[in-house]
Amino acid sequence: MAHVSASKKEEVKTLISLIDSYPVVGVVDIEGIKARQLQKIRHDLREKAHIRASKNTLLAIALKKSEKNVKELASSLENGASLICSNTDPFQLNMLLEKGKTPALARPGDIAPEDIVISAGDTGFPPGPLVGELQRAGVPARIEKGAIIVQKDCTFVKAGETISEKQAEILRKLAIEPMTVGLKLLGVCENDMFFEPSVLHVDIDDYQARIGKAFQDAFNLGVEACIMITETITPLLQKAVRYSQSLALEAGIISKGTLPRLIAKANAHAQIINSLVTGEPIAAPSTGEPSPKEEASREQPEEEESTEEEALDGLGSLFG
Repeated sequence: MAHVSASKKEEVKTLISLIDSYPVVGVVDIEGIKARQLQKIRHDLREKAHIRASKNTLLAIALKKSEKNVKELASSLENGASLICSNTDPFQLNMLLEKGKTPALARPGDIAPEDIVISAGDTGFPPGPLVGELQRAGVPARIEKGAIIVQKDCTFVKAGETISEKQAEILRKLAIEPMTVGLKLLGVCENDMFFEPSVLHVDIDDYQARIGKAFQDAFNLGVEACIMITETITPLLQKAVRYSQSLALEAGIISKGTLPRLIAKANAHAQIINSLVTGEPIAAPSTGEPSPKEEASREQPEEEESTEEEALDGLGSLFG
């Protein structure tokens, strides 16, 4: 049997202790991250997550020997994989890691995550070899007023393409940082459930909009169906008050709230009766503006005065 050093056994015990102490356990890729950047990331996450770098073989052993069902994480181990443990749920943990990523210069062999565009304008460089390098790389550059100018926006590297050594050098000279550096989540477990990284990317704005619409639809349904809950009680009471006032006005029920409107309604009917009996026009509103009937009388020729029989017919139709 191969001899296993005491330090490795101790490391496995430490890893198992960490795994068993946190509800959320995951694996992150730290490959390519410089020591200073990793130190800053750890500092930023110190209250949210604990990161432990170790050998993949030791991590795999610890994941299999843990009391938790986290064995599936072993399949996510890659070069540069490290353990991450947290009390934060997987979705928030992934958002924290995404937020912690910072721009970085491209290296030869990197894959462009999106189109890398060199924008039109002054590069800030005086005339020199750079103008020839840009032109040979397909960038429309020229010397103008003692400076190297890019004439128009140029897609330097398309998304998904490999960045060559020469392209990386030009991007470095122009201080363009198309890459991002940060922890990449390879997999995470919570309550014996394994989450692929792809399912942890959540569009917060979209979800908030959809939840807001769902709430509004449920609220409207609750009001229409007269379902009394905390959110609907106020509009339902307002709706009941409006309906009761309308019913009281139609039924002629006198109360403090309906009396002014009933008097106004009676006054309007009295003016109509007076107009039918005497032939006089209905008095204009108190606003000083001419009534619709007066405006119509200005545009049309005056009709013959109503006869007494026509007035009585009008009263009959008014009172049913």
